[in-house]
Amino acid sequence: MSETDIVTEEAITSPLVRSFHRFWQECRHGAEIPDRAHFTPESLLPWIGHVQIVEVVDGGRDFFHRIVGTEIVSVIGRDLSRKYVSESEYKIGAEAMLGRYRETIGRAVPTFRKGSTIWSLNNSWIAFESVSTPVCCGSGEVDQLITVIDYPGLPSARDRKI
Repeated sequence: MSETDIVTEEAITSPLVRSFHRFWQECRHGAEIPDRAHFTPESLLPWIGHVQIVEVVDGGRDFFHRIVGTEIVSVIGRDLSRKYVSESEYKIGAEAMLGRYRETIGRAVPTFRKGSTIWSLNNSWIAFESVSTPVCCGSGEVDQLITVIDYPGLPSARDRKI
């Protein structure tokens, strides 16, 4: 992943990422940021293996991985669920990841990314497309980010032999 991987919505080709963005927009009901109550496990089923949910800690000082979907875990080779971003390992570094999340909460709009990351299975570069969306708990202040990441060049985890 590079620092310049933010793209416009139009650059995203993944139907998975685009459909989640549409769902996020529908959940807004006229508000700038939708309430996180709309994002139940049942409502997230179409994207569940590709979903990552992080909680905003102390206004963005840190973030806590609430959930990291199985497709993401399969690609990165580890489960970051229930870990703080500041204490997690990333190829780009924890500070760079914290910066990305802070930028997304500061923008308070969906952030689309397109680039490549290392596939843990064989250390090869693979393409990804994602959208990180802000949500709130009634206050209008972003307190959680929901990201959907697709790896369009890979078969799903259940279709590949690992």
